[in-house]
Amino acid sequence: MISVNRQQLIDLCKEYTDLTDLDTEHLISIADKLPYIANLNETDIFIDALNRNGKNAIVLAWARPGSRSLYKRSVVGELAYDYSEPAVLRSLKTGEAYRNIRGESQEGVPIAQTVVPISNSERKIIGVLIMERDISEEIRQEKQVQFLSRTAEQLSNTLMHLSMDGHKFGDWLGNGIFILNGRGKITYANTIAAQIYRTHNKTEEPAGCMFDYSLINCSSMDEMLAYLKEPVEYAVNKMNYLFQAFPLVAYGELSGSVISVQDITDLRKKEQELNAQSIILKEIHHRVKNNLQNIAALLRLQMRRSDSELIRQEFEASINRIISIAIVHEVFAYDEWDYINVTDFLNRLLTFLVDSITSPEHKITTRIDGEGILLKSSQAVPLALVLNELLSNSLKHGLSQVAEGKLKIVLQEKEDRVDILVSDNGPGYDPASLQSPKRLGLQIVYSLVEEQLQGRFRIKRTGTMTQASVSFPILRTKEVHHE
Repeated sequence: MISVNRQQLIDLCKEYTDLTDLDTEHLISIADKLPYIANLNETDIFIDALNRNGKNAIVLAWARPGSRSLYKRSVVGELAYDYSEPAVLRSLKTGEAYRNIRGESQEGVPIAQTVVPISNSERKIIGVLIMERDISEEIRQEKQVQFLSRTAEQLSNTLMHLSMDGHKFGDWLGNGIFILNGRGKITYANTIAAQIYRTHNKTEEPAGCMFDYSLINCSSMDEMLAYLKEPVEYAVNKMNYLFQAFPLVAYGELSGSVISVQDITDLRKKEQELNAQSIILKEIHHRVKNNLQNIAALLRLQMRRSDSELIRQEFEASINRIISIAIVHEVFAYDEWDYINVTDFLNRLLTFLVDSITSPEHKITTRIDGEGILLKSSQAVPLALVLNELLSNSLKHGLSQVAEGKLKIVLQEKEDRVDILVSDNGPGYDPASLQSPKRLGLQIVYSLVEEQLQGRFRIKRTGTMTQASVSFPILRTKEVHHE
């Protein structure tokens, strides 16, 4: 923000204008307010007065906004000419206000000027207040719109010319193409469009006929262009089509339209078939889950008949393994695709294991961090068994010995590999016992990770936490190439 130089303004008035001392004082009183106006409007503000030669104006005062100015240096004392700032001279001579008049700044920047005359007590015009706004971006956009408009007109004329000449350019396209004139008459239809039209109309050749707007539930070209700015699907006589319409403009007037039609009937049929298959697969998963739960229920009955605590523990471990697989199938039964979200599965499995293994008075905090990793069923089932063993081991042997247990699972996907870290604040373990035949759970983990997941399993003690890590590559569907 630049403050106004009062003495400079007085000197300029004496040198260039015929203004009286009272007129000059009046301009100074207004000039003192310019910095506040400039900041308020975020524009450059000037006061100009008519040169005594009556042919141009002199810049008496200037205030720039605190944000960004059109000028790199002060233009106070410079002359404003009619050819670059016509509104200034007109306002000084006529006393009229002009708004958003385009011109050019002292530094050659395109501007929009708002010019308001300043009168003395005798209503004589003694100067003008000018607000200037940079319109470089507006002009650039206008030129771009003009270019696009000319391009659209040329394209429209070309398409109309090709349609009238019977050119076969539209046969290169995969969609049906109709070209309509301004009255809605079909002037051109490529082979695909003609076949579609003949399917639903008795006319042998669509060219020369009026387009049937009822196909797309419209009554006019204007209504059609409004509805079909984006592709819209319509079912016509048990067929499915995707319609989109584009206006043809010539000399600023609507001269016709191009209609693109894509037959998606086969695509919809395949989607219905896939949906039917998906329903069947979900039902299979649902039945497998129910069967596994029935098996678990039978094992529980047998477990209750035994008086041996060791046998009951083995039964319980086997039941948990079966339930973990049942949870996988439960997720598949409610999912849309043949992939399982590992985080979703873990939440269900962890809830089941905490409820079935720990007592209500035992305080355990669980946490799952990581991404929504998706796995196919061939990897989901062995991973379910692995996670069941690791979580069961933490809850039974680790966290059962601490007052406040903490169990944390971290999931990561890096370069087509899955990394899973299971940590608990249990008292630890004896490394020599990991290979003991009695540790069946860990043997199952090693076997499944290395043989079925082609991955790596590690367990270690870090600070106060026992950490078990599983890392394996994600199985991707392979493409089959036929020679």
